[in-house]
Amino acid sequence: MIIAATTLALPASLQAAELRLVEYHQQNLAYIIVPKTNKKLQALVLFHDWGGLTEEAILQAAKIAEEGYAVFLPDLFGGKAPKTREEAQPLVEQILKTDHKQELMANVHSGLQLLENVEEVEPVEVSICGFGMGEQVASYISKSDMKPALPLLAEA
Repeated sequence: MIIAATTLALPASLQAAELRLVEYHQQNLAYIIVPKTNKKLQALVLFHDWGGLTEEAILQAAKIAEEGYAVFLPDLFGGKAPKTREEAQPLVEQILKTDHKQELMANVHSGLQLLENVEEVEPVEVSICGFGMGEQVASYISKSDMKPALPLLAEA
């Protein structure tokens, strides 16, 4: 469900992109960033670093979107915004715990199902990547034996 859609104010070096705040999987929030284009786009799931779903994470996603992707940026921390790496460490450990794998994959599957319904997305293989801690999450998911709703490519 789209909660809000707005044009993101980006630096002049980036083109305008539409930023959609969405609610999905157990009331989690995420952003879908879509460049202004008339063509169908490949989707990319981008995982944030230890700082959470910050303005910097959104700007990074917008830079990637400018390259021709519909970027799905989920909030892995459930609304928590750690101020330090030390504060983030327990959140990161929780995500990467073996007994949390099923919940993490359910979160990703739900996000992929949401992407299937985004008008601008070509529902084919989806790339995944991350920066900082998000790179670990992307690697963890790409090596998972659980099958996603859409075929996931290896890390981008």
